[in-house]
Amino acid sequence: MTHPTDPYRLDAVESLTQGWRALSANLVPWVVGLLIYLLVTVGLTLLVVMPIALQDTPGEEDSVALSPATVAALILVYTVLFVLGVIWTLNLYRNAVRQVQGEHVRVRDFFRVDGLGIPFVAYLLMTVLTIAGLLLFIVPGIVVAVFLMYVPYLVFSRPEAGIVAVFRGSVDIVRNNPGATLLLVLFSLLLGAVGSLTVIGVFITTPLAACLLAHATLKGSGDRYAYGAEDRAASARPGE
Repeated sequence: MTHPTDPYRLDAVESLTQGWRALSANLVPWVVGLLIYLLVTVGLTLLVVMPIALQDTPGEEDSVALSPATVAALILVYTVLFVLGVIWTLNLYRNAVRQVQGEHVRVRDFFRVDGLGIPFVAYLLMTVLTIAGLLLFIVPGIVVAVFLMYVPYLVFSRPEAGIVAVFRGSVDIVRNNPGATLLLVLFSLLLGAVGSLTVIGVFITTPLAACLLAHATLKGSGDRYAYGAEDRAASARPGE
């Protein structure tokens, strides 16, 4: 499959609008999927981690020696939480791309494990590069995070492209749309802040931020998308 090489201009407000259109057309699975993820995470924490943390507090000269079974249980729980978090996060990106492309997302799609191999490698590499940049006086990490912000979506919209091409594609979108990209970052931060402050709002702001960036990614890369595609088709017709 070949992809257009001409830069596609982004409009952050349009991506926000079309991202909401895509999400609102099928909102329930997103809310239920996030609710299940949070319930499992909180449930495991309350059942296993909290009882250990609330053991009798030792005195200044005392120390608590956890039994091997307790240590094993903690390692197991934290491993499960980590794996579940990765699966849910990657499927958040995948489902945002699918939703904006007009596909029907279901609750079980947030817990799929198929097709996550290459996306996980890309996500891990992106995270390592960002952390390495943050360790270099913070600013390089922010720059890396911005230039690679489209990677989690491109890796699902272009599964045949390969990791190198996906990273290059994200950089190209940012270079072609620096102003819109910064505005998209601002929108994402504002949505995150609203979700955190209102608590329950996270059930809307989290998927909306994903759909917002998914729309921008698909439009900026020239890949297929359903919401707002009618505007692109109209502008591409000569004489209009």
